[in-house]
Amino acid sequence: MLTRHKDDLNGLFEDVFLHGYPNPDRVGCPGNEVLRSLAAHELPIDHPACAHVAHCSPCFQEFRTFERQAAAVRRRRLIVATAVAACLIIFATVAIRVLMQPKTGSEIASVALLRRTADLFEQPDAFRGEQTSHAKPLYLPPAPLELKVILPRFSRPGTYQIALCSDRNAASTLVKAVARAVADGPREVVTVMLDLRGIKPGSYWLSTRNADNDASDYFPAKVAPGA
Repeated sequence: MLTRHKDDLNGLFEDVFLHGYPNPDRVGCPGNEVLRSLAAHELPIDHPACAHVAHCSPCFQEFRTFERQAAAVRRRRLIVATAVAACLIIFATVAIRVLMQPKTGSEIASVALLRRTADLFEQPDAFRGEQTSHAKPLYLPPAPLELKVILPRFSRPGTYQIALCSDRNAASTLVKAVARAVADGPREVVTVMLDLRGIKPGSYWLSTRNADNDASDYFPAKVAPGA
């Protein structure tokens, strides 16, 4: 009831300002530009136009029209700003999730790839468990690679996982990719894309594992700039 009574009083006062001070000759009226500025709250409260509008119904009518227009503009700007802020939050969230996900071969396909070959065909043996390796290490650059892996002699056809590991166990896998071996004469060749940009220079193990076999073969590798 109090709210309704207050609204009734506001309506009554506004009706007085709208019609109670006729000024048919528009004496002393400040003009539309001043009234627009007043409606947009761009003029100080002690500006002479404020006192004039309170005693000139035509100016008050124009002032109220400009005030409603300014309020509509402010609402539109608020809606646009809110929408832009929401879009930026969504974009930032998606970007963070994408950046935090490990890159797969398809995701780095559009990056300039360095092509390297890991020839394991003549390696004397594959290393598993705690065996000591005396094989010559493979050198790989810390960059996105298209790595052609020539599998060891007598490797079976099929799908292979190629991975770079910090140790000779699957739990230490840093990057990996899966592709099907292609016969090249007596050789089985697997070509994969590995993103080594986040790998620090040092000693690692390149592992190969047939999809039908739980055991991986490990070959010494070194990540080095310029390799």
